[in-house]
Amino acid sequence: MREINEAWEILKDAARRTAYDLSTGSTVSAASTSDSPYGGDDPNRPFWTGAMGPPPGRPFGPKLDFGIYAGWTIGEISRRDRGYLVWLHDKPEVEAFRAEIDKLTNPETEEPQEPRRGWRR
Repeated sequence: MREINEAWEILKDAARRTAYDLSTGSTVSAASTSDSPYGGDDPNRPFWTGAMGPPPGRPFGPKLDFGIYAGWTIGEISRRDRGYLVWLHDKPEVEAFRAEIDKLTNPETEEPQEPRRGWRR
């Protein structure tokens, strides 16, 4: 159990995990494996592209093809890391996704919903 806890202390902190990988010569990550569609071996993409791995499922909205959540939809990111969408909002890469990000991060900008039949207001 002690060894598991020591390993977790390294794995849960990105900086310590990177330092450990560098000290052991390990270069394997979700973004650098050749069979991963999220980062691949494309030398023109940053090494962190797709670092969050495969999407969790239940896709909703447009899919990102850049950043740590490459391959994930806006809805999947919203369920997992809404703060990332807030941070991403003002980046120039997301111009096409900005309205969708607004809907998910700021409930006041949501479009009005049709009233339900049979319900009184």
